[in-house]
Amino acid sequence: MRVLQVVHGFPPRENAGTEQYAARLSDALRRKGHVVHTFAPTINPALPMYAVVEEDGLTRVVNNLPGRESRHAGGDAGIDRIFEGLRRRFRPDVIHVQHVMGLSLTLPRAGVPTVWTLHDAWGWCPAGGTLLPPRATAACTGPNPGCASCASAWMRDSSRVDGALGLAARLGRVIDPDRLHRIWKRVPSRARALTTAGRPDPLTAGQVEARLRAFTTFARSCSVVAPSRWLAEAAEAQGFGSVAVVPHGVTVEPGRRGVDGPLVFLGTLARHKGPDVVRAAWVRSGVAVPLRVHGPPGPDPAFEVENDGPLDHEGVLRLLRSARALVLGSIWPENAPLVILEARAVGCPVIAPATGGIPELVQDGVDGWLYRPGDVDQLATVLRRPLPPTIRPPPTFDTHLEALFAVYDRAMVGAPPTPTT
Repeated sequence: MRVLQVVHGFPPRENAGTEQYAARLSDALRRKGHVVHTFAPTINPALPMYAVVEEDGLTRVVNNLPGRESRHAGGDAGIDRIFEGLRRRFRPDVIHVQHVMGLSLTLPRAGVPTVWTLHDAWGWCPAGGTLLPPRATAACTGPNPGCASCASAWMRDSSRVDGALGLAARLGRVIDPDRLHRIWKRVPSRARALTTAGRPDPLTAGQVEARLRAFTTFARSCSVVAPSRWLAEAAEAQGFGSVAVVPHGVTVEPGRRGVDGPLVFLGTLARHKGPDVVRAAWVRSGVAVPLRVHGPPGPDPAFEVENDGPLDHEGVLRLLRSARALVLGSIWPENAPLVILEARAVGCPVIAPATGGIPELVQDGVDGWLYRPGDVDQLATVLRRPLPPTIRPPPTFDTHLEALFAVYDRAMVGAPPTPTT
């Protein structure tokens, strides 16, 4: 098969869970003999909007204002034009969409069978897909009259952002754009927040409604799958049609777990990931076990905690093999974090909030412990509990691929994906 993958970022420039999954899927498909090309946006203020950067098996298009398409019912004519040229050149048998943030819902697919894997609630939550209103400590349940103000607070397209992008573009003429991008990423997040602070034009209720209609239409033109039953059912409730559950898998060599190692937090230092919840609970627990925090800074410096820095994939696995437990602090409904499956693969217990699809991955008292999201006291209590001596291994990536191939096959003959458990 010739598979054209669409995702909102791709390693090594973007390294969150969805991007990591997209990279692993590309590698696995190539190993099976298939031809894969990936289309992804990237943020690079030193390059103009819609600049195209070609790499081996990868086309990046610069979009320095991800989320702006929400003002235009999910469409972006500049992105569409570039994708159309790529699709004509590549001639895919199937298009596999992972995420469309920073892209477009009007991508010209010319009838090519399309599979869409949901990774979060972006289809019905224009505030980053987190279902987490500003300053809230718990997630909302979906579209409501407050969506417009919530999304407006999340968006970044203000006049000050435009000014910062203009300055970066001028600097990019004399400094290598990639070097300028690396310099920007090293700037403390508090300084970055001040540089780009500004009040964007508010999103209207009509724009939010038009966006949801566009996503519903897009979903009904695809074979839609999700890695968790929680997300599949949420999407079906939004009118996305039948959504099949295709659980993720990982292929990780088992390793010996260090039961006396540190507690570990891995993730972006952002409010929805709850690094502050984990650190506060660890302090309150009084356990004589160190806490190690690894992750990139998020957009809000208020949620930065003492951090040992981000790790590459091999570094993550080494740390999990030596850790006492992986601790998640998420206050948003996580879908199916790959890091949980990786922890299980190396025998590392998981302590995580009972939210979203996490309870489908962590059996309480078997793979670790669950607690109420955001509840510092309960997490502190859980951190003092004995941990299970053995952890269930997760599904393998080959098992995941077999299920995905079945979805591809049905999509190419015009059939919806077969519901799976």
